[in-house]
Order: sequence, then structure tokens, then C-alpha cells
Amino acid sequence: MLLDLRTITLSDLPSPKGHFIIGHYPQFKSSTKHQFLEDAVLTCGPLFTINLVGKRFVASAIPELNHRILKLRPQQFRRLPKIDSVLQEMGIKGVFNAEGEDWKRHRRLTAESLSTKKVKAYYPTVLQKCETLLHKFKTYATAGKQIDIQREFMLFTIDVTTAIAFGYELDAINEKDAIFQQHLEQIFAMVNERTVAPIPIWRFYKRKKDKQLQQSLHAIEKTIYSFIKHAKATLANHPERHQQPTNFLEALLAENNEGDFSDTEVYGNIFTMLLAGEDSTSSSLSWIIYYLSQHPEMIKKVRKEAFDCYPKTATPVSYEQHQQLSYANSVVQEAIRLHPTTTQQIVQANEDCTVLGLHIPKDTRLILLNRYPQRQDEYFDKATQFIPERWGADQCPMHRKHHPDIVKGFGGGPRFCPGMHLAMAEMTTMISMLCKHFDFSLSISPEAVTEKHSFIVYPENLYVHFTAVSSF
Repeated sequence: MLLDLRTITLSDLPSPKGHFIIGHYPQFKSSTKHQFLEDAVLTCGPLFTINLVGKRFVASAIPELNHRILKLRPQQFRRLPKIDSVLQEMGIKGVFNAEGEDWKRHRRLTAESLSTKKVKAYYPTVLQKCETLLHKFKTYATAGKQIDIQREFMLFTIDVTTAIAFGYELDAINEKDAIFQQHLEQIFAMVNERTVAPIPIWRFYKRKKDKQLQQSLHAIEKTIYSFIKHAKATLANHPERHQQPTNFLEALLAENNEGDFSDTEVYGNIFTMLLAGEDSTSSSLSWIIYYLSQHPEMIKKVRKEAFDCYPKTATPVSYEQHQQLSYANSVVQEAIRLHPTTTQQIVQANEDCTVLGLHIPKDTRLILLNRYPQRQDEYFDKATQFIPERWGADQCPMHRKHHPDIVKGFGGGPRFCPGMHLAMAEMTTMISMLCKHFDFSLSISPEAVTEKHSFIVYPENLYVHFTAVSSF
């Protein structure tokens, strides 16, 4: 950190050029707002302000400051209140948007329900969905079909998430029950749109898309509440499930043995899992394929590890085998460093406070540009290059600069993502399996693949070809 934050006053910070009245709103609401903010670091420095229709936000690309702010949640900083307002309007109250003591209640329950022990119990579900997608990709490879990899991974993660969330066998991979998936996509798109809207038009006038949102919310709510009722009956008839729940909903209800949480709160946490588990994991998997498609030598290295670990099976059939896939895990971590699904986090100060010498008044809104330092040579050697080896325990000494604590792919501080272990299990298993069975290459030039910011950042226009290998 080169700046002396003690000498800085927020009101004197520089700002990129914007509109006189609406400020930087046109750039911020676009699908490339993350790139606008990162570009502004080059012109304004690592600490600057933007104006969104009269509301000032402080943007920070200083990792030490951002790390400290994240550690001070939920006491001194919280999510932007508007996010909570939008979600609660949709009937969603869970660990994602809870704050203060209420958050601690939700966090305890969800953290235990997504612990390593529970993820190990969920692993057979992950494996089953991986094998289903493997079969589908084999048919694509035989036909020489170009694959929209982002969409295929989205269908995969929907299947995994709904099965683990409440035991719903959706089979989106094979294009079954597409209506449920379409409802989810409608909701996720509107969450993103409403959180950045300067005026809540939907509260005064219901547009067509607002009416469609209500229909989607009603359909999802009806489905989830039916599963809550079913899960309660299952636990009552099978008490052993309290110790060995088969899905996240059963685990939540089992942990809620004192009845501290209402069905509304249970519903909110199930929906939060759907919200967090679909787009983020599918996006990360897609970026991994993007990089591996340009590095066939890395595909071969993942493949060799797979054959060493599970030589006679198509997939790593046990959670213990998955844990041995160290190079596949490094590939995943490197993709998350370069392309985290959440490039920034927006928080607001609960009180006047001083962080690393910087005075931050109450209600100050801050945008933490977490991805920016992850791509800087100050923290990682050859920071813009895809080098999975930097994450190997026996390889780090060859890299003079390696600061894994800078990476915030799963957030940071007390509010880091509780689904991290599940997401890493999904991604590591999937990548190992695919590299064991296929070579793959981009169908278009790497430059033609672009980033798009919706609720998360995902690759657009990413198409690949899979070729089956004869070694298995």
C-alpha cells in the first residue's frame, strides 16, 4: 500500500469524467461496469469516487483496506441496504441479506449445513450430475458439435443446486423441466436490474417484466414450500436423517431443532443457495475451460493426475479421491484469481470509523474492487498469465510474489461464502473428469470472448469443441 490513508479526505478524492446530472450511472448500469471501475483506477488512482444520480460511492482498489473492511463486517460495515430491500420485496430473507445479530443466527445454521462434513455427504449428488453431463458431452464430441459451454455448465449447476438444496431432481442437463430453470433466470436478472436502478419504478408501475417476475417468484415459492413440508415429514418419519441429512433443506431443518427459524427464513436460505450456487459456479467452470482450451499441456497434466488418482473409473468416485486432485484444484484457484465471479463488493458504513488511518463517515458507500489487485504484478508474478503451478505447495517458492490472501473469489472476513467447499468440490471434480475424457479447443478466437456483468460476471460468446481421447 503506497498511499498514506491518514492524509486523505474522502471529499477531496478524484473522480472519472461523468455526466453533470446523472454522473456515472450510464457506465455503472451497463454490462461492463466492472471494467469501467477498473479502468478508472488507471486514471484516478486506487481510491476515487463515482456519482450515481446524486449518490456518492467511494471505490477502493487497495487490497489491504478492502481486506480490513471485510473483516469489520457485520459490526461496522454492511451490505448496501438497497440489496436487502430488493430481496425482501421478493420475499427473500436469508444469510445473504441478513445483517447484525440476525446474520449471526442465519450464518450459524447455514455454515453447519454446508460444512465439509455435510459436503462430503452431498458428494454423490455432485458425482451423479457430473456423470450425466459427461454422457451428454460424449454425444457432442461424437457429433462434432460446437458447445455453448456457459449454458451447459449453467444447466449442470442448476441440477446440482436444486438436488442438494431440497432433493429436487430437475434434470436441466437433458433439457427437462425447463420452466423451473426459466423462472430462476427471470428472477436472477431482475435482482441485478433492481439493485442498480436509481428509481424503483416497479413500486409505482408494474411493467410486463415486473409482472413476469411476480409469476416466477410465485412458482418458485410454491415449489420450495412444498419441499419444506415434505422434508419435515421425512425427518419426522426417519429420525436418523437428523444425523445424516441427504440435502441442504434437511440439514437446515435438522439444525433448526429448537425452532428458531420460521419457514419464511428457511425458504430465504434455500433461495439464497439457488441464487449463489447457479451462476457463480457455472461462470467459474466456463473460464477454466476458456484457459485450458488454450493450454493443451495443462489438460494433459490434469489428465495424468486423474489417471493416477482414479485409473479404472470415469470419475473420482469418492470424496477422498476428489481431495487428492491437487493440480485440478490449482487450475480452479487460478481461474478464480483471474476471473472471480464477483469482481467487486458494495458495502456501507454503519458508524463513523477509521480504517488503516482513513476516516470513513457513517453511511459512506464503498465499492471494493477486489479483482483489480489480483491481476497486478505487485502481488503475483506474471499476474495476467494463467499459471496454475503458482498454487502448488512445491511450486510457490519459484514465484517471488504470491499473496493468496489478496484473492476474494469467495468474499472475505466473517461473511465469506459458506458454499465455498461445495463449489470447489463441484469444480475440481468436473474439471478433472473432463480433462480425463476430452481434449478441447475454442471454436472462436480468445479475443472474441467477452465479459458480461449481470448478477455475476460471466463469459459471453464462449464456444468450444470437445474431442474424445482414446486412452480411456
